[in-house]
Amino acid sequence: MTAARAERVNDLVVARRARFRDAVVRLSERARSTELIKMLLLPGAFFVVGGFVFMFFGWYGAARTPREIEQLPYLISGGFIGLGMVFIGGLLLASGFWMGMLQRFSEEADERAQRRVDELEQRLGRSAKRA
Repeated sequence: MTAARAERVNDLVVARRARFRDAVVRLSERARSTELIKMLLLPGAFFVVGGFVFMFFGWYGAARTPREIEQLPYLISGGFIGLGMVFIGGLLLASGFWMGMLQRFSEEADERAQRRVDELEQRLGRSAKRA
């Protein structure tokens, strides 16, 4: 392999790594956005409400049948499916809540760090003027 070709391959590798880093940074910014939190909260709320609706209809159907053997399909279709939907919705809501809290804590930490940097720059500016 000639030196020119090796240098060209090296340039291509460096360019590819730079594009990869940029793509990862964009993903990181997207993951921090409030859209992701909305994407968790809305379906979570629908799952919880839908799960309670399923459980209500399961109870309503079971309450209208006098024999216990006829109540089992209502219990399975309404109760268990509804309970699963409430569980999944609760997990989505909890995830959205914690992501929002982590995002808020991250923003506060960034603000505190920026204030510290500003204070240090002011102190260094004052000490440079004295010297």
